[in-house]
Amino acid sequence: MTLERRVAKIEESLSPTQLVLRWLAEAHAYGDVPAYVISLLDQDPPVAPLDRLAREAAQGARTTNRGKRAEVVEASVRGALRETVFRFELVMRINVVAHEVLDREALIDAALSANLALAFNDDERRGDPKRLEHLGQLRDLIAFRVSELHATAQARAIASDRYLQGQTALFPSVAGAWEEQVKGTTLMADMAVRMAKMDGVPAAAPKDPEGLSRRTAELFADLVEPARSDALDKLGEGRRAFDIANNWLRAKFAPSPPSVIELQG
Repeated sequence: MTLERRVAKIEESLSPTQLVLRWLAEAHAYGDVPAYVISLLDQDPPVAPLDRLAREAAQGARTTNRGKRAEVVEASVRGALRETVFRFELVMRINVVAHEVLDREALIDAALSANLALAFNDDERRGDPKRLEHLGQLRDLIAFRVSELHATAQARAIASDRYLQGQTALFPSVAGAWEEQVKGTTLMADMAVRMAKMDGVPAAAPKDPEGLSRRTAELFADLVEPARSDALDKLGEGRRAFDIANNWLRAKFAPSPPSVIELQG
């Protein structure tokens, strides 16, 4: 058997997760999404990555189940397609959400930084209770932004561990920008704490020890459930896709927060 045939044989036996991880390594090699998209458009003819993954997943399932009854083969193919398309959609959603968060945090940071500087340098109202209250609110709000970034990263890590064998879904450029954002917001939070303490602002209230876990569970669902729904919709399973999206939205806007048990399912 030639090397080429051996490689083809191995690729036929790749699981849906392994197929997506192989594609992810290829895509990450370009550094960022625009460069990767340009590389796809340069192909003749262009091939959409999801089409390729779906074709390979279906072929792999048929090869693995060769000789079995038609209904068994068909069920295996459908299962492989669901798992593959879901993981692809999850990777895309993780990157899209990260971009959205980074864009939003840049604007929030600019506003908070300006407000923090104004509050701290307001010498005319140095002892004004309203000024001290405002400074304390800014300190707590910036600390909350840090917590949100950590919860988002944790939710992303849990999704990657569960569905991508721990491989990061973020493109290198996005991962670098995320790291810089966390550093910048954390630095501002530390500065706000020192400023508030210097002016005699009362210490912040103790954090809810379960708060981060609950928020992480929410953000985890925000990544996984839309990706699952989109995958089923692309595979023509509109009713199941609608039910998943509907249940996700109901849970998202329910009065009580989701249980951390969701992270263990």
